[in-house]
Amino acid sequence: MPEDMNMYEIGVKCVIKEPLTSRYLLMMETICGDYLLPITIGSFEAEAIYSELNKIPSPRPMTYDFISGILSSIDKVRVLSLVIDDVKEGVYTAKMELDCGGEQKTMDCRPSDGIAIALRLSTPIFIDEEVLAKSSCIDRTCLSEQEERTLFNIVDDQGTTFWNV
Repeated sequence: MPEDMNMYEIGVKCVIKEPLTSRYLLMMETICGDYLLPITIGSFEAEAIYSELNKIPSPRPMTYDFISGILSSIDKVRVLSLVIDDVKEGVYTAKMELDCGGEQKTMDCRPSDGIAIALRLSTPIFIDEEVLAKSSCIDRTCLSEQEERTLFNIVDDQGTTFWNV
């Protein structure tokens, strides 16, 4: 875990294709379950994340499979974590933390790229508490029972209703 204790570990809940705008949303959820974070991503990244979440094999290695393969085959390189560290005007930024033979290195990346790689390498993903505070996250502790049920009907239905529209 990153040294900064103002972090939440976060996982990927699902990938949703919005039916009205045809935008792809990556729905992240804090491990504690209190917050949901929708992030707009591109179609290529959505497909890469969706296929990894659902263990859909491709006939040939895709870009993220190739990058993950390179990272895991280099003896002294280990991906430690991905940290979503900022959001400005709806655009998120992230850093991938690497251990390169005992030396820590940080690589700037788009969250969607980092997440596609982190999922393939079983790398933990974190989000800075300040990013949650200034983002469009959903605080589940403030939702009514009906709001929670409606939200999760949409999220749980994503595989049949939204993905292939």
